[in-house]
Amino acid sequence: MRNMRHTLAVVIATALAGCSANPADLPMPDDLIRYGYPLTVEFANALNLPAGAKVSFDGAGVGTVRGIELRAGVVAVEVEIDDGIAIPADSTATITQDTVLGDAYIKIDRPGADANNAALTPNTRINRDHTVSPAPLEDTLAVLANFLGTGSVQRIEQTIGKMNAALPPTADGVRKVAGTLAADVRALAADTNDLDRMLASADGIAQAVNRHAPDLENILSPHAMKLWANLRLLIANIGILLPSVGSVYTGGNWLVPVIDSLATTLDNASGTGVGFAGTGASVQHFLRTTLMPLLSKPRVDVTSLVTADDTEQLDAVTAVLRMLGALR
Repeated sequence: MRNMRHTLAVVIATALAGCSANPADLPMPDDLIRYGYPLTVEFANALNLPAGAKVSFDGAGVGTVRGIELRAGVVAVEVEIDDGIAIPADSTATITQDTVLGDAYIKIDRPGADANNAALTPNTRINRDHTVSPAPLEDTLAVLANFLGTGSVQRIEQTIGKMNAALPPTADGVRKVAGTLAADVRALAADTNDLDRMLASADGIAQAVNRHAPDLENILSPHAMKLWANLRLLIANIGILLPSVGSVYTGGNWLVPVIDSLATTLDNASGTGVGFAGTGASVQHFLRTTLMPLLSKPRVDVTSLVTADDTEQLDAVTAVLRMLGALR
C-alpha cells in the first residue's frame, strides 16, 4: 500500500510538471532517431522557417533545423546534419517551399565543378554570401495583386489572340510554317562560317574604333564641331568663287587692265635712264597682237617641215592630212 502511494505521487508530480512544458520544445518524431553534427547557415532573413524544419541535400533529407538566432545582423540557423553526410564547403543554401502552402525548409545545393569541394566540418558555417533568403509572402502577394490588377492578364490574352490570328487556321498550315522555319534554321546552321567571319569583322571594327577612341572623341568634341562648321562654309564659298574665277580666266578680259598698267609703268620708267625706252610699247604690241589672240583662239601656224636631210615635206604632209580629213 505504501509503494502504491509513492507511485501515485510520482505520477501526479510528473503530470503537474508537464503542464508547464512548451510544445515547440518537444522533438519531432524524426528527430528522435537522428544523430549528426552541427552546422550554422546564415541568412539575411528566415521568415516562416520553423524550428524542426528539414534540411535537404541532393534531393534527400539530411538534417533538421535545431534553432534560429539573430547574430550581428544575420539570422543564424543552427542545423544538425546526419552522420556520414559530407556537405561541400562552397555549397549554397536556400529557404524554399515545394508548394505555395507547403512547409518551408532549407535546400543545400552542390557548388560548381571548379569550386572548393572540401567538406564542412562540425561547428563550421555556410555564410550569408552563399545563401538565398525567401521573398516575404507579403511581397509575393503584392506582385501577384499588381499582375492581376493592372491588366496584364488581358494583355496576355490579347497577345495570344494576335498569335492565333497570325498563324494558319489549320494544322497543315502550321506544319508548313514550322517546316519553313526549320529549313531556315538549318540553312543558318550550315552557314556558320559566314556568320563567324561576319562576327570577326564586326569585332575587328569594334577593336579599331576602340583603339582610335581618343581621336574620335577629339573629332566629335565641341571645338572640332565648330571647325567642321567653318570648313563647310569655306568650301561652300570656294565653290561659289571658283566658277567666277574660271570664267574670267577663260575670257582673258582680266589681262587688259594688267597690260595697260604694265605698259604705263614701263613708259614711265623710260625717263629714269634705266633702259626701258620704247619697251612698254613693244610689250603692249606683243601682248595685243600675239598673246591675246592666242589666248582667245589658240592655234599654231606651221610654215615649214624639214627632214634631217633638209628636204621640205610640208606639201606632202598637207596632202596626207587633207586625205585624212584633218585639213580642208
